Amino acid sequence: MDISITLSLAYALIAALLLILCVGTKASYVAKCSAIIVVSAFYVMTWFGYRDSLGWATPATMPESFRVLWITIDDPDKKSKEPGAIFFWLRVTDEAGIPVGEPRAYKMPWSIELAEKAQVALEKMDEGEQLNGRRSNNILTDQDNSDIPEDGYEGGDTPSGEDGFSPTFEFVEIPPPSLPKKPAS
Repeated sequence: MDISITLSLAYALIAALLLILCVGTKASYVAKCSAIIVVSAFYVMTWFGYRDSLGWATPATMPESFRVLWITIDDPDKKSKEPGAIFFWLRVTDEAGIPVGEPRAYKMPWSIELAEKAQVALEKMDEGEQLNGRRSNNILTDQDNSDIPEDGYEGGDTPSGEDGFSPTFEFVEIPPPSLPKKPAS
């Protein structure tokens, strides 16, 4: 059974039990209202907590190394004032660069630098290339700090890394596999 249907049925059961509790007990009006508010708050928190399992792209930090399955670029819309985003469909890779686990969708805030890199990667993928990627946080090494912007980070419109720096990506073409030589017959 679909998780959203199961979750909905479970919450309907909890709501029914709460209704029976509120009608069948002589608890104070404040206690009954408090119980209803707490259960309702859990409904909302659970919905946002389960968004990832319902197929929404996650804004969580992307893995350190990954296989790029596809990229979608949504440019900012000046008319509707939508900020834009870049969506990556990825699989985590192991130390050997081989994809493991299930694919996952990631959402990154749109920036010119990231959009340009994503566009180049898309063009390579359209040509049939397979790409792996690596993530790094923009660690600034300039000693005199002359290249550091006033807002303290570089590489994007908003800081999205855990430490306040916008992550950067490097896309690497995967060489074709080398197959063993066939034995002479």
